[in-house]
Amino acid sequence: MSLFSGQLFTVLRHRRVRITAAAFGLLIMILLALFGLWKSVHYIWLAHGETIAERQKFDPIMTATWRKLNWCEALNAGPSCPHQQRPWFNPRLPPVNQPPNFPYEISPVGNNWFTYSALDPGSILPSKSFKWKNGLSITGSHSEPMIAWHGTLHSHTGWSDGAATPQDAFAFASNQGGLDFLAVTDHPEFWFFNPERTWGQLKEIAVMAETPDFVALPGFEYSSPIFGHYIVLGSAGVCSAVKCSTLEDFYQWLQLPENHEALVAFAHPQVQRDNATKFEFREMEFIPGLKRQMFGVEVIHWSGHDRFLFGFSGSQPFIDEALAKGWQPGALGSQDNHGLNWGLPNSRIGVLAKSLNRSNLMEALRARRFYATSSRDLELSFDVALPGQPWMQMGSAIATARTSRNIVKSPNKATAVATRLRLFEPDEFNVPRRIEWILDGRIVGRQDFEGLPNELSNSEGDEKYYGGEILSSFPESLVRDGRRHYVYVRVYMGEDFATYAQTSPIIFTPELTLN
Repeated sequence: MSLFSGQLFTVLRHRRVRITAAAFGLLIMILLALFGLWKSVHYIWLAHGETIAERQKFDPIMTATWRKLNWCEALNAGPSCPHQQRPWFNPRLPPVNQPPNFPYEISPVGNNWFTYSALDPGSILPSKSFKWKNGLSITGSHSEPMIAWHGTLHSHTGWSDGAATPQDAFAFASNQGGLDFLAVTDHPEFWFFNPERTWGQLKEIAVMAETPDFVALPGFEYSSPIFGHYIVLGSAGVCSAVKCSTLEDFYQWLQLPENHEALVAFAHPQVQRDNATKFEFREMEFIPGLKRQMFGVEVIHWSGHDRFLFGFSGSQPFIDEALAKGWQPGALGSQDNHGLNWGLPNSRIGVLAKSLNRSNLMEALRARRFYATSSRDLELSFDVALPGQPWMQMGSAIATARTSRNIVKSPNKATAVATRLRLFEPDEFNVPRRIEWILDGRIVGRQDFEGLPNELSNSEGDEKYYGGEILSSFPESLVRDGRRHYVYVRVYMGEDFATYAQTSPIIFTPELTLN
């Protein structure tokens, strides 16, 4: 009897083990399924097209006028313009660099292969095919002439969680991606397992990749699962989340003398909403010693699917929350490439500089003279002028401590701050639809273009493009009250406002100097 009981116990025990193992396996499968479902919902959530107007206050105080510009005037081509070739028929790349049957041709990248795919009907060729870089400028009269150069400051390779090598990334971005510049910003946390990958080696690769038509920048992405991700450019080295485990460590490292010229930006705030916490960036906590170096915050990501419109508060964009805290960030558009597609996604920034080289590019980034866009080829400028003063470009800080001596005020007439937006869009699918002016986090002006054909449209033979200058103003008293203010512009284009652009802000400050 005891033998039978022992055998029965053994059988039951084995069966219990099998049942337990099966239950555990089922639980793991359920958890994996739930995780997969959440990640799917997460991406749908990120792509949700809720309009800004649903959460942001519309407080119209601005008056605006607009006029259409042909491409000669929009790009300041000068008196010889009618005899010059149109920009979209003046490719900077020889035809051999454009794969036949694009976008379906398969092209080698290092030891990998990538299949091209058009992201929208207006982006089937590398953007350099549309660029006009013969000294023309979108910046209007009374401002220093600048050219818009397009690129992205956030990308990855196989040196972290991407593909191929930095050499491949720079070559592809220049030749197939059509970018004017690219920063490779891998996660240095991965380098712990690959000691041969070093900051010095990445800098050497970037130098070797530069050409007269392309700037290669070395950078890195500080990646804390608790405190968020930051893009760093121009530093003396790297400080991973392993070495700089807290924000105090990271911020102190950025303020070391050898990193005085380094630039840092808030990367994709809350893009991983399932992982984000209230500790991310400490909700844009302001550090005075980093004001000069914190040059941007990403406002467009993944070709515009996430525009970071609602911030930690749920009512204002992250960039407005950063500005309210005291930061002075520009508007960044990032591709955050993790595949073999550097330059092919639409999101990017346009940097205004006289010519293309690393020194000019870094100077423009430091001056916040750039705009974010999900259009591959949008040329954009934004200027502001106080009464009696010259136009100041986006990214500028304007002192408002004293009323200008050049102003002769009428006792019965209030003075106004003038703003000027100039745009040139060669893609006929990116029809301008709406312009919004944002002052201190609220929408204070709106100009809709609803007519068909669009009010800003032009035709040259069979080609259609858009060009315009939109002037607006608001009372000067709103920024001369002894406090800090800011203004920037948002541009919506295409069907359902799918294409988006945002200028860097212009700051009004009573401070005599800015650090």
